Amino acid sequence: METESPNNSQILENEPLSFRGNGFDFFKIWFVNIVLTIITLGIYGPWAKVRNNQYIYGNTYLGNHSFEYTANPIKILFGRLIVLAFYAAYFIASSMMFFEVAGIIALVFMLLLPFLIRQALLFRTKYTRFHGLNFRFKASVGAFYSFFLLHTLLNFITIGIIFPYTHSEFKKLVLNNTSYGDSDFYFPGKPAQFFFVYYVKMLLLYTAFFVIFMILAVIFIPFSKMAYTAGPIIMVMIIYPLLIIFTFVVQGSLHAWIARVVYNNTYLKEYRMLNEWSASRLSWIYLSNFIVIIFSFGLLYPWTKIRTIRYKLENMGFEKIDLNVFIGQSQKDVSAVGEETSDFFDFDIGF
Repeated sequence: METESPNNSQILENEPLSFRGNGFDFFKIWFVNIVLTIITLGIYGPWAKVRNNQYIYGNTYLGNHSFEYTANPIKILFGRLIVLAFYAAYFIASSMMFFEVAGIIALVFMLLLPFLIRQALLFRTKYTRFHGLNFRFKASVGAFYSFFLLHTLLNFITIGIIFPYTHSEFKKLVLNNTSYGDSDFYFPGKPAQFFFVYYVKMLLLYTAFFVIFMILAVIFIPFSKMAYTAGPIIMVMIIYPLLIIFTFVVQGSLHAWIARVVYNNTYLKEYRMLNEWSASRLSWIYLSNFIVIIFSFGLLYPWTKIRTIRYKLENMGFEKIDLNVFIGQSQKDVSAVGEETSDFFDFDIGF
């Protein structure tokens, strides 16, 4: 696993992102949002989402300028109601054993999925503003359907072996169709780097943990034989925590390694993005956040969220960038349905 960069020298010499919020202020927003959402039986949810995002975006800075989240809660509510109605129809059909109807609903949803993911990206970029200019997403519906059709087929034929290529091409599809004002992002897409992360780095990580599991199993086999009840209990007390550690190490390492591949090869005009996420540091943040949330019964969730955001942002940036060279463009209004579908079903369509 890579070692953590102690001083982010490359980023600090250029234009770093920074986060100026704090856990206590976000806790107050988060707590009020939860109370109001419960009281209104979920109707306040879109307003809660906007308040959360406005706080996070408003405290995210590039140089001396902060980002803005400008989405309308009414549009989010409308999109959310459509998604809930869709899910409710499927649930009712399944529970009443109308399996043909449920199957048709599921099929329609799968057919709409590429469109909804595209809509989510349109919505998120349109309502993200920086330095007076909005971001933009311009990929066509056809581009998303072509991508999903091709890569579903490729992964089926190769039993998923080709997935790193799919991941690379998806990032390419998203980033190369994202703009800031009239300036386009550009990610050339380097599948070899994705294959290296998945089939070399991740394989070595899995191998290391497999060896550790085998060593522990050998050590505790005698205990299992000597004490039929105590041995397995001791073994479970060690194996379960190790499995939890393994889960977050895999998650943190994969996120860090992929982020370095993507962001360090992404440009806005001639300005290259920079990323110095450490696999070890991000894994520790994910693991310790999980422990803190469990032992605080969820009350420290806002602190863990801010802690994660702060680390990620403060280890990202741009090569020296002149914000005055960018020009805004008008944008058409877009639906929030795709955005709410991605949130509801927890799809990862992040940049």
